[in-house]
Amino acid sequence: MPAIPPSAPPDPHVRASDGSLSSYRPTRADQLRLTEYPTFLHPNFEADAFAHAVLNGEDYPPPAEGEAPPTGAPAGGTGFMKGLVGENGLGDVSAALARLNFGIEDLNRQLKGEVTKHHSSLLLQAASLGGLDNDLSEVRRGLAEVEGGVTRLQRKIATPHQSLASSLLLLTRLRRAASLARRSQRFMVLARRLEAQMGEIDGAASEGGKTERGERVGERRERAMAEAALTLAEIETLVAAGEGVEPAEDDPEALLPIRSLVAVEAAIPAVELSRQHVVQEMETSVHRGLSDLDHPLLASSLQTAHNLLVLPSLVDSLLADLNDLVLRSVKACFDMASLSREVGGKDGPVNAASAFVYKSRTRNEPTQATMPQWSAVFWGRLENLVTDLGSVCIKVYTLEKVLRLKKDQTTQTSFLDDAMTVLDNKPSALFWTTLAQAFETQAKESARSSSFIQTTLSTGYPRLLRLFQEFFSKIAVHTDTVYTLAQQSTETVLVLRAIQPFETLYLTRSTNRLTEAVTSAFSISSSLTPSFSARPPTVPTANEGLTTARSIVNELDAARFDPLLVKAVAKGASRAVDTFVSRSEGLIVHDHAAMSLLGPLATPSQHQNADLTSSLYHLWLPLERALADHTDSVNEILRPSVDRTRSVYLGIINPLILSIRREYSTLLSRMHRVDYSKEADSAHGHGPMSVGGTSSYMTDLVDKLALVKDEILRRTASATWPRSGAALDLARFTVQTFLLHASLVHPLSEAGKLKLTSDTTALEFAISQYLAGHGLGLNSMGDQFKALRAFRPLLFLDLAALADPAQTADVPTLILVQHLLARANVAALPLPNVLHGRTEAEYVRWLNEHREEERIGMVEGVVRRWEEQGKEGGDEADKVAGLVRKVLERVAPR
Repeated sequence: MPAIPPSAPPDPHVRASDGSLSSYRPTRADQLRLTEYPTFLHPNFEADAFAHAVLNGEDYPPPAEGEAPPTGAPAGGTGFMKGLVGENGLGDVSAALARLNFGIEDLNRQLKGEVTKHHSSLLLQAASLGGLDNDLSEVRRGLAEVEGGVTRLQRKIATPHQSLASSLLLLTRLRRAASLARRSQRFMVLARRLEAQMGEIDGAASEGGKTERGERVGERRERAMAEAALTLAEIETLVAAGEGVEPAEDDPEALLPIRSLVAVEAAIPAVELSRQHVVQEMETSVHRGLSDLDHPLLASSLQTAHNLLVLPSLVDSLLADLNDLVLRSVKACFDMASLSREVGGKDGPVNAASAFVYKSRTRNEPTQATMPQWSAVFWGRLENLVTDLGSVCIKVYTLEKVLRLKKDQTTQTSFLDDAMTVLDNKPSALFWTTLAQAFETQAKESARSSSFIQTTLSTGYPRLLRLFQEFFSKIAVHTDTVYTLAQQSTETVLVLRAIQPFETLYLTRSTNRLTEAVTSAFSISSSLTPSFSARPPTVPTANEGLTTARSIVNELDAARFDPLLVKAVAKGASRAVDTFVSRSEGLIVHDHAAMSLLGPLATPSQHQNADLTSSLYHLWLPLERALADHTDSVNEILRPSVDRTRSVYLGIINPLILSIRREYSTLLSRMHRVDYSKEADSAHGHGPMSVGGTSSYMTDLVDKLALVKDEILRRTASATWPRSGAALDLARFTVQTFLLHASLVHPLSEAGKLKLTSDTTALEFAISQYLAGHGLGLNSMGDQFKALRAFRPLLFLDLAALADPAQTADVPTLILVQHLLARANVAALPLPNVLHGRTEAEYVRWLNEHREEERIGMVEGVVRRWEEQGKEGGDEADKVAGLVRKVLERVAPR
């Protein structure tokens, strides 16, 4: 028996004499004793193992496997085992027994001490244990009463429960039998009804298309088929109930299969035959309804399928067949082997001699000689394919439309929603996806494997697009697809993207043609003028610009029938125009010679810039006219390039026009160096004031006009150019500047008036010759021409007549007022240029650069200043001021 530790702690449930828990704490001596007996306190202590350890002189408990003994452990073990190993290595049994006896006595002594110390509390606890017998007796009596009650309850419940369970089982069986009888009766009723309906269907089929009571027999037959389908669906539901299920004995909801009845089993074959007949008739009606696009027939057939509960599978099968037809048709159209056989079958009859000639294997690519025949057959295939695809597409949309309109009478759910339970998408979406995938696959494979198809469809891509447009227009009546210049449906764009490889090839060819046109325009120029050797031969002229513009317009016209293709071609055209303009910009000359007017001939730089201007203008004009006939999308693409062309050629001509204007202004400002106050020199008929001669500045101006007309604008202008700006504007500017200078001339003698009249006549003749060279007349200048004609008699009127509107109506107010101030020559009313300290040239330049209101304001400032200074100058100044105000009243706001 294991030893008890010498000083075990008291039971925590033992209370002290005062009723509180014992607060025993071991002393130091007790703790020392406890350290000697850890072996006996081990939870896995075994007496036999301990005895063997003592006899063998081993430590107990032994160390775990692989665990080394503690470092520095004394020989003979530790704790109680310490000193129990003798000299021979064996255990000392006598010492162990002595130590155990001592320990037992020590523990007995301690127990007696504890009992003596706590005897009062122990006595109290023993007394309390004696009182528990009464409580336990009462508990036993209560348990006995409970067991008796349970036994009585079992007698009252178990027997009725068993009786109730058997009654419920009987009731369940009766219900199953009643359900079986009821369903069997319903089955027999439906079987007889189905027999009558099938008779009606067969009878209607034998009567043909007769009409009875306003109702066609065909419609009556379709209605009978729908009713028969509904009957068949109900019969199938009855037969399927309980089939293949082993019902539980106590399951009240389980149904017994009616096929277990002999009468029902005998009627099943007739029902199955009827179902096969209805399904066959229904499928036939569906196909006939789709072929004839007969909506009522298709709707009644789908109603029959819905009643048979096969509508989703029927629609799925129909769409699978139609989509498979699309795939097979597209694949057959692009099949080069069958195309080769078809072309070979159309060859002429073979004579007897050629039958023995060696023939190579079948060719899948045409030769140069047979290319037209292959192309004709291939395009015929494409036309037939488009026709077939149109028929299939109309069938799909017809089916989808009828499915959307037909609804279940009970749930009001459309047949389309019912079919969508097995379909991945709407029928129309499935058709377009299949068509696009088929064309995309065949286009990639054919373009990769057949050079004939690649060449035929890339060069004839517009024809292919026209076939697709015919396809879209054919189906537009039956579908919601739109393909117009303003709008394109998503479905049409999806299909056209499938043939994008051919569009890419066509656009590449189109871009190459435009690039070749631009490149050839900057090769050897078509201009063979005398100055050809003095300028680079790569400068394009009007012919090159017009040729490039025609190439671009032709490409746009070839693609304008298709809104998507013309946009793609317009992008290539825009790049071609930008290339032409960029290369032209690199050839523009900006040196002094390009603006020089020394004469008598135009410089090579001016010739080069003139050719560039002419080529850019002839490139711009046809494109500008063509854009008016195209859609806004094409205009958005080409407009920046076309406007850039115009801005570039205007950037060439405008600085030259500005230089010409500056030169004309400089020559006309020399008018004020001529002394028009001298009298005529009768002794020298050819002097500076000789009557009838022109001034030197006018002679130089006439020469410059001839230089501009014959050398500069002649190479730049076209038939429409002068009417659009340059030549006519220069003529108007020249006349207007001359009149402004001439109105400032003072003083004027009679000979000076004649001299100025002669200069005016010379200018009028030079301007008429200048405009005639551009196909225009003097009257094309408008008000400037009237003012020039009215200025000559103005010189010979007196001051009072100058304010008469009847005599000076065609003279501009500004020129009339300046001439009036110059003729009066009053110091108190100086000319505007004198008042502001400007030269005549600076003043006229200011007038040409400002509006009419500002010009009139400048002249009014002269009279206003005179009034502010107290109206000096006497009666003559007052008279002149009155005349000026009278003239200014013509332009005063009313």
